[in-house]
Amino acid sequence: MSIIYINPYRFAAAGPTDPDFANVSLLLHGDGTNGSTTIVDSSPSPKTVTAFGDAQISTAQSKFGGASMYFDGNGDYLTIPPSVNMSLGTADFTIELWARFSTANNNGLFQLSSGYLNSQTRGPAAGIADSGFWGIYHGTSFLQSSQTPALNAWQHVAYVRSSGSTKLYVDGVQILSTVDTTNYADQYFTIGGWYSTLYLLNGYIDDLRITKGVARYTANFTPPTAPFPDA
Repeated sequence: MSIIYINPYRFAAAGPTDPDFANVSLLLHGDGTNGSTTIVDSSPSPKTVTAFGDAQISTAQSKFGGASMYFDGNGDYLTIPPSVNMSLGTADFTIELWARFSTANNNGLFQLSSGYLNSQTRGPAAGIADSGFWGIYHGTSFLQSSQTPALNAWQHVAYVRSSGSTKLYVDGVQILSTVDTTNYADQYFTIGGWYSTLYLLNGYIDDLRITKGVARYTANFTPPTAPFPDA
């Protein structure tokens, strides 16, 4: 009789897994070489990420992994080509990321729309408005909070829809909530801006993840302490 030895350390070294990974539509860690414009999608259905302007990988700042996606607020943004699993429909979803703002106003983080930075359809979208307060677009309606972002500090941002209720969490604390039954059928996704090129991010984004069909957070929570799992 042969004996098979199983090394427990092999499995321990694999690290954490995500039970909802099959529902992940986009997963950008922002890792890579400083100055690179190659940004890898680690989701189950990898998509091509196109960088505009000087959008690039930077090792100057990171939440995890030693690098992040950098935007200087002047013509910089990323686009994801249209695909059916970017269309969120009427179901639950979670869009989350780590953001580090260099300036306080006009900083769009992301936008799902009928075209890249399309001012006609702007939701879901999240960022910092002209006033310097957090805001979201749901459908074509704008909702603004009374909170301002921290500057030059990493903050976890989660835009979540659960059973027709949309909430925005910053560092695990709910700051906005609204009824939202919009059918988000659009498939164009922009990172680093919203509404138009007048509202582009000046700062950094790390570990961006979109989960279709799953509301990962339904109440205040502790933000992730490690990169999102790749499996």
